[in-house]
Amino acid sequence: MINRRFLLIAGAVILIGVMTFSSLHLLPLQNFLSIQQKPEQAPQKVYDYYIIIDEQSGAELMYVPLVVSIGDEVLSEDNKLYEVVRVEENQAYARFKKDIKLDN
Repeated sequence: MINRRFLLIAGAVILIGVMTFSSLHLLPLQNFLSIQQKPEQAPQKVYDYYIIIDEQSGAELMYVPLVVSIGDEVLSEDNKLYEVVRVEENQAYARFKKDIKLDN
């Protein structure tokens, strides 16, 4: 009698466990993970040209027919290296990094 009752309880526990495990895929994964994802940035509008401006002096360095992004490097005609730090519409503001010496 005890053996039969034990088998019945064990069978019910196993059946409930299998049903619970097989239905886990229905739950959203967000309930188990606390990882926060970065918010998506709005896509940058593409212009026909960009004006590269010296961040410190406000002087126009050049016009480029390429899409400019933060982190891009620009070499001016007087061999000064700049890095783009901000883009607003078709104006990219660049920060001076260093003078470049070219060997002849």
